[in-house]
Amino acid sequence: MTGTIIGSAEYIAPEQGNGKAVNASDLYSLGVTCLYLLTGISPFDLFDGGEHQWVWRQWLVNNPVSNDSGNILDKLIEFGTKKRYQSASEVLQALQIKTSVSIPQTTIQKPVNPVISVPQTPPSIQLKSAKGIDYRNLEDLLKQQQWKEADEETATVMVQVANRTEEGWLRVEDIDNFPCEDLRTIDQLWVKYSGGRFGFSVQAKIYRELGGTRQYNKRVWDAFGDRVGWRVNEWISYKDVTFDLKAPLGHLPGFRAFWFVVERDGQRICFAIYQPTSSLASRLVKCNI
Repeated sequence: MTGTIIGSAEYIAPEQGNGKAVNASDLYSLGVTCLYLLTGISPFDLFDGGEHQWVWRQWLVNNPVSNDSGNILDKLIEFGTKKRYQSASEVLQALQIKTSVSIPQTTIQKPVNPVISVPQTPPSIQLKSAKGIDYRNLEDLLKQQQWKEADEETATVMVQVANRTEEGWLRVEDIDNFPCEDLRTIDQLWVKYSGGRFGFSVQAKIYRELGGTRQYNKRVWDAFGDRVGWRVNEWISYKDVTFDLKAPLGHLPGFRAFWFVVERDGQRICFAIYQPTSSLASRLVKCNI
């Protein structure tokens, strides 16, 4: 299979650089992204060209990774495509756990007098879709304020729109090319039925007001996580999301589709990436949302 090369060279699988991407190419990029998040070091500097091997472990600082978890990461970034995991399901099977992690209960510190302009709540919404997606179930769930089910349904329809149902998660290029009609429909439904508290446009506005751009900035990204309640001393897992209108402004939706967080033996392997939010903010501007 051949295709267009998309993304930063640091994260592209070797075969993708030759225009021969396969399903395992995405998992390679995901693994390399995780190494960057664990170390804060450019992937180019995590690879020893002389020895032709990854040396990411020596860059870990106050962020230990167990041998089992490290072996899983190593398999994700194998150069041979047949040596890698072939799907996200295989990774989860190797971990033998659910996508959850326990963290201590901590009170979220609210910012002092936050001033955020919330988008106007639309009086009625046309459930438009460029891909023929039926959004009636999502609307029904939001009407009933079933926030968890609505968040999961949002993830389901978004991967359907992007033709990523099998993988179950979205890449940066999927967000960059997400149809404006569908993005607008999903956002308007969340904004309307949450009374303006939730929605992609709410999240994007917060992200931009904190100085967020498409370029990764740890200070901005951590501040965004703190503001929307996705970070409480550390990044939370899906089981710790607050599915209630009392949640911080911008807390929902998107967490399910954009995050791949797993844990084994008390060690977290986090394939959470900031790019979807930054890309989404840019896409909303282009779509005039």
